[in-house]
Amino acid sequence: MGNVQKMTNQEFKAELDQLLKPHGFKKKGNKWTAETEELEKIIELQKSNFSNSYYLNYGFNFKDLDYTEVTMHIWNRFGPSKRKENKIFIKTLDLESPLNPIERIQNLKLFISSLLLPEINGINAKEDVVKELKSRKHLNDVFLRIKRHLNLITQ
Repeated sequence: MGNVQKMTNQEFKAELDQLLKPHGFKKKGNKWTAETEELEKIIELQKSNFSNSYYLNYGFNFKDLDYTEVTMHIWNRFGPSKRKENKIFIKTLDLESPLNPIERIQNLKLFISSLLLPEINGINAKEDVVKELKSRKHLNDVFLRIKRHLNLITQ
């Protein structure tokens, strides 16, 4: 097996930036944000503590809620639901995996444009978030303060 050229963390983030910028996302550190009238949309690249790989988190902050103790009011970890796709996605975010940079960028483009952006771009208002939350099996991962803010408290 030949020596595969590794992509640096900076190159990887620059590629992600190029994918997100045309969609109105602005980069600040490892985060990209875009705003609507009611929401701040967030995409965050989280570095693994154990390897040179990343997780892709995304979520929303409500502009009418002052709750700065948390990074994201509504938080999700991105990953394709199909097992085969998810394995490729995990490999793509692992900069130690033997993917060549071109393949890594193609995978990243595919996952971002066909899965992540449609999901994020479909949510532009508070009511969109509520609708998405109501479709979930449970809200155990939603902070109590957020549930109260959205009137989602169930007995």
